[in-house]
Amino acid sequence: MKFWPHRCVISSSTTTSTNTIRAMTALLLASTTRTAVARSVTRRSIVRPPLAPASSSSLGAFVHCSVPTAGAAFSTAAASAAEAQAHVSARVAPSAGININTPAAAAAAVNSVRPSAFGLHPRQYRTRALRARQFSAGGNNWNDAHEADVAAGPGVQVEHGEQEWNKEDKYPTLTRAALSNSEVSSRASLYTLPPPAADVMTDLEAGRRIVTFGDVHGDIDALKNFLVTAQIMDESSSVEEPVWSGGDTICVQVGDILDRGDDELACFRLLTSLSRQAREAGGELIMLYGNHEALNCVGLFQYANPGGNYEFEHEVGVSIDSALGSNRWRLMYAGNQPSRWAAFEPGGLLAENLLANMKVAVVVGRTVFVHAGLTASHVREYGSIETMNQAAADWVLHQHHGENDYEGHYDTVAQVVESAQKRARGATKKMPNCLGGGSGEGSPVWMRDYSSPNDGVPKSPKAQQLIDEALEEVGYGVQRMVMGHTPQHRINAALKGRAWRVDVGASRGVMAGQPEVLEIIHGGDGEDDIVNILTMSGEKVASSERQVIESIF
Repeated sequence: MKFWPHRCVISSSTTTSTNTIRAMTALLLASTTRTAVARSVTRRSIVRPPLAPASSSSLGAFVHCSVPTAGAAFSTAAASAAEAQAHVSARVAPSAGININTPAAAAAAVNSVRPSAFGLHPRQYRTRALRARQFSAGGNNWNDAHEADVAAGPGVQVEHGEQEWNKEDKYPTLTRAALSNSEVSSRASLYTLPPPAADVMTDLEAGRRIVTFGDVHGDIDALKNFLVTAQIMDESSSVEEPVWSGGDTICVQVGDILDRGDDELACFRLLTSLSRQAREAGGELIMLYGNHEALNCVGLFQYANPGGNYEFEHEVGVSIDSALGSNRWRLMYAGNQPSRWAAFEPGGLLAENLLANMKVAVVVGRTVFVHAGLTASHVREYGSIETMNQAAADWVLHQHHGENDYEGHYDTVAQVVESAQKRARGATKKMPNCLGGGSGEGSPVWMRDYSSPNDGVPKSPKAQQLIDEALEEVGYGVQRMVMGHTPQHRINAALKGRAWRVDVGASRGVMAGQPEVLEIIHGGDGEDDIVNILTMSGEKVASSERQVIESIF
């Protein structure tokens, strides 16, 4: 694994351990005091303003930085460190320590303390960042609540009985129940995903229609094209008010809604809305975990876009500020995208409504669906698909640390960083193997044995044996495995038709590929399934035309 001061990536030529995600998290957090790189990101450039000396008053940066630390640009990023430090000295009372009321002060302070490695991978700068640019163009366009003194904010009156002492936490903390009647709860309900009728659905009537498509990566336009092509969303309806048109169709989306795009939450709202409607119509829309969902759950946001981070701030962060009457809760996350992390961490705001009902793998008819792939050892480790999914749900429903402190009882930057380290390490330490790993690893959300190279015969000499053994271990008479994860130029099947690769890189943050959908018509007893590829032009391509066959020459 290679670690750079401004990013953390895994070299494809380097053998990594099964604890890659855990190691990445530790390195990212530990890098806080080693390097500090401030970013002001536009579509084409990265600006690194001078560093400011660390001080206890730098705590204020952790309150104010959310979108800016994602690269969406401090409005005064070019301000000198000396000038910014003067703002800190002049405007922050020693006893308060966290009220920095200007972007300039926050920008300079955060340079010396924020986890710089939580920034963006350079390849992401080529993707659209319209919302980030709009935010930057606004100058000192900070949320009004951020500009006001915390003590003089709107406030949420909390009686003694509304506080609960968590024996694992250092301080009394406001529980999620304290937010139950707030705008936060109302917004969270928009992401409610009903659990599938079952993780294994094999008792299907002949002719039942199953559709599936690959990675979305925050591109709402690509997602709508997938859904319309799959004939499960009324083309005349909008992404904010979608209409299910699939009847009793079963749809499986194979993961990676997050990262690389600007509309991640909008994509989740669209899919969960259709999932609720599908259930009422006798159908299903099932969502699987991808490796990018796993990364976001443990605070690794190096693949996030500035526009996507702005979306989280706008949809989540501002609501939490209002509900709590304070922005001190942001300190818990040490400048590492507080709004995003609060939404997706285990036990977080979307854990119960959304994440707990997502699956690692499901069986529908004669097909097993998974983000990257399954091996026989994966299934044997858990005993069944159901227990594998339960392990993921159990993990994401519970917090694995004692670091919640919504009121921000920190005295030094070191305390903030240490607390964030414990938060991340607690989650990664307990992460089940079915969600763990890293690039090149062999977990269900990371492996590429069946899908790489794209559009070709898998390079692994054991790939055919692996998938044959995996399908036998899954049982239920499954005949094929559908996966995403590795972008193809079009949907195709390899390994004697047993490995269907459906990620077409449709997101503009990947390669803006043409959306396609795999359709399976269940054959019933004694009859073969009918498998087709649906294109945006309305063409229905027979499965026999998309087989990748090894050349004999």
